[in-house]
Amino acid sequence: MHIQNGKEKQGQYISSKVMTTERIMFETLISKKELVTAFGVSSSFINKLMTEEDLPYFKIGRAVRFRVSEISTWLERRKMP
Repeated sequence: MHIQNGKEKQGQYISSKVMTTERIMFETLISKKELVTAFGVSSSFINKLMTEEDLPYFKIGRAVRFRVSEISTWLERRKMP
């Protein structure tokens, strides 16, 4: 369906929604080694946070990756007054 009078065509609208979804899906991911360095803790402590404290992560094959925005949100929830 095409809309007249200067409004976006449906195909263009869908394309922009897909691009927004792609930006969210392909947001910066970091490795466990990078997270260890950023937090200044051991790899085993990161493993503990993943299993016991619900630190959000992705498994891509055998690789573990973390979405930066999810780590930031997780940290904010744990913030002490």
